[in-house]
Amino acid sequence: MFPIIVIVCLFYSITSSNAAIVNITVNDFSFSPSVTSVITGDTVRWTLESSFPHAIACGGNVYGTSIPNGAIPWNFVLNQGNPFFEYIVTVQGEYKYVDEYNSPLMSGTIHAGNTLPVELTEFVATTIKNEVILDWSTGGEFNNDKFEIQRISIGNSNDFSKNDQNFTTIGTLKGKGTSSEVHNYRYHDRNLNSGTYLYRLKQVDYNSNYVYFMLNAEVNVGIPSRFYVGQNYPNPFNPETKINFEIPEDGFVSVVVYDYSGREVSELVQGNMKAGYQSVDFNGMSLPSGAYIYRINFQKDGKMLSSTKMMMLIK
Repeated sequence: MFPIIVIVCLFYSITSSNAAIVNITVNDFSFSPSVTSVITGDTVRWTLESSFPHAIACGGNVYGTSIPNGAIPWNFVLNQGNPFFEYIVTVQGEYKYVDEYNSPLMSGTIHAGNTLPVELTEFVATTIKNEVILDWSTGGEFNNDKFEIQRISIGNSNDFSKNDQNFTTIGTLKGKGTSSEVHNYRYHDRNLNSGTYLYRLKQVDYNSNYVYFMLNAEVNVGIPSRFYVGQNYPNPFNPETKINFEIPEDGFVSVVVYDYSGREVSELVQGNMKAGYQSVDFNGMSLPSGAYIYRINFQKDGKMLSSTKMMMLIK
């Protein structure tokens, strides 16, 4: 049996000031998106991607702006030394803001409600060897186009900010539009290297507005406990296949392919490799159909482990 680690993780609570982070890009002549929907408690983050400074203001008798009663006005300058600004929305209503440095004025609108477009009720990560399975459930959805699944690999988690923008989108699942029913979603993140990861969901509506749901706990993919060679996949194959193997320590690895008579046809790996989950690709484009053998040797401190498996090329 493979070891299974279940990590039950809370996403950002919808009642806290970190309910979600809504990102707005400040370009040379526009905000992207220019119209944004949030809920009270969300954080709006403006990030500069422009060649010149911008002075962004809302309320406080600034021309072209409006702000709900009781909300706190803002007026800030984005430049190369100060490339982003965050504002926590605490009052329901409509916020119209402008860039005072631009003529004609750049403008944007924030619609703040008191209910989420998606009610996320669960967000769970499960690791099986070097695969992470993400499960989440919604108790209701409004205008929900899709979920983008995003991941970042981290080193020292103490130095990492969960507002980091360098997450990578690794997959997308279609949303259910508008629904009051419970819906369950699952995503498999396979063939990961050993390491520590953080995940988040980017929920996007049909108007391209989006919010993030962060998996607060780290997900760890450990180092395998033994030397293991898996069956290539796909098998049979034409003309490409992948060979996965596991090494418990740093060491010298060779991966060689032979035909059925024992003649070497390809040397895929010959060198030192780090401990962890590894994979190599094999292309049989130049070879005839038939049975082939791959042998993987692992050497450490004068000791060698070896495993041999057969694969079938069918053209």
